Amino acid sequence: MTSSNSLLCRALGRYGRRIPPAGTRPVRSRRKARLARLGAAVVGSVALGPIRAPSTPAPSPALPATYAAALSVAPIVGVAPTVDAQGYWVTASDGGVFSFGDARFYGSTGGMGLAQPIVGMAATPDGGGYWLVASDGGIFSFGDARFYGSTGGMTLAQPVVGMAAAPGGAGYWMVGADGGVFNFGEASFAGSAVGFDAASGARSVGIVAVRNGYWLPTNLGTLLSVNAPTPPSSAALALAQNPANSVSPSPAYAQACWASRPDVAACNSAALADINSARAAEGLGPLPLPAGFYGMGTDQQILAVANAERTSRGLPALPENASLDGMAQAGANAGQDPAGPGSHTWGSNIAWGDATALAADFGWMYDDGPNSPNIDCPSPGAAGCWGHRRNILAPWAGSSGAGSYDNGGVLQLTELFVENY
Repeated sequence: MTSSNSLLCRALGRYGRRIPPAGTRPVRSRRKARLARLGAAVVGSVALGPIRAPSTPAPSPALPATYAAALSVAPIVGVAPTVDAQGYWVTASDGGVFSFGDARFYGSTGGMGLAQPIVGMAATPDGGGYWLVASDGGIFSFGDARFYGSTGGMTLAQPVVGMAAAPGGAGYWMVGADGGVFNFGEASFAGSAVGFDAASGARSVGIVAVRNGYWLPTNLGTLLSVNAPTPPSSAALALAQNPANSVSPSPAYAQACWASRPDVAACNSAALADINSARAAEGLGPLPLPAGFYGMGTDQQILAVANAERTSRGLPALPENASLDGMAQAGANAGQDPAGPGSHTWGSNIAWGDATALAADFGWMYDDGPNSPNIDCPSPGAAGCWGHRRNILAPWAGSSGAGSYDNGGVLQLTELFVENY
């Protein structure tokens, strides 16, 4: 986490824009900001690095008398494996660390007077050190583990419950009981579990680093996969998975939606057909538009489509909010990505030249990678590729707003999503 995140929003992505003339392919941009979450405490997780299973399973070691005695004083709250899976560390709530197999002891907080109990640990990728994390987000580093920051000085909404090391070892994530994710060093923020399965009373219990993303398990056994594969044995939804390639619009779409005087009905029909074709390729059914959709105003259609994309993937709908409508409309009038409230995590999208909400959704959701109208995706691997899609499918609960403005025949459509608003 960089210093610009502390108590402030950090906007991600490019804000440059260009207005296309009527009758040409539309252009799209997006914007995202994340508040350094004010509170959430970490309490236990397992960091999965490049583990290689031993050829012969190692037997469980007998517990030393000192270890067994320690457990009667402070419970075990975290574990981390060595690189070759021939050993592991466990940590207790008082910060005592116990090493087994080929795991080396590098230190502990067992003799310190901790402000809050230890709730988890993570090992460096080379096995030469480890971090301990307390429920207030305080970080203690040992061996070759470096300190990259903490939430120890913040007032958290919920305690921290776990941590995981970034793949390169130059950073780490923490997660709070409310599903809020905090990133430090090279660990990048991919989303949170705030609001995930909230209706069932789910609470996050840890975080597991997987490739460039992570899994966020809950106390109910459900699991949110964020920019990571869905575990084969889990019913979790891989909500942040991006398509392998952008989907080019069909000739019918181009003819109906990119004309100098678009036929709205024909554009909606072609755009919906292209959306449903792209969804079928992802294993999803047709987009479930609400009753009376075609009688709604443009702004309401934008949000109805976004919420249909969300709810059909198991994400909560983001209800319309009048204040956010005003922010989104200000962005549409100015021809730029809307800015959300500075006290919340938010994401916003804008499309210039799309004739309808369905046409914009097709671009934001399915034609948003390389070689698309997404100006934040100039080349494969650019940070802005699929950024509009990630904003729409943000794994949080909250509210939304939308706006539209006819700029000399070029329709400027905006949407704004805000967490816990």
